[in-house]
Amino acid sequence: MLVPRQQYCRELKIACMRELDSGKSMAEIARQYQLSPKRLETWKAEWRAKGELAFPGKGARPQARLDAERIAELERKIGQQAMDIDFLKKVLQRFKQRPLPLADNGGSISTRRSRKQAKRGQA
Repeated sequence: MLVPRQQYCRELKIACMRELDSGKSMAEIARQYQLSPKRLETWKAEWRAKGELAFPGKGARPQARLDAERIAELERKIGQQAMDIDFLKKVLQRFKQRPLPLADNGGSISTRRSRKQAKRGQA
């Protein structure tokens, strides 16, 4: 009968490695967490090679990478919103400089061109 392979969470592995870095012996950590020293040696090698990016887990990406992707996405959104705001400010400025003519109910002619044509037709 096969015994399923023991899996340990990333937090446990990192906690063990930090204690190892703080000066505790391998034997102390192995006893404290009920792990084999061989397993700690394996984790230590990965920790030394990859640092905080070690122990990503099954299909999981390191948190730093996820954070970087999220930051990039949010920066793109901020950039797009800044462009939208600039555009709308320019449009608002144009409307303030040249407001649209008010339409009278059944009132006069709305543009210069149509006003000139109307004068020609009257004369």
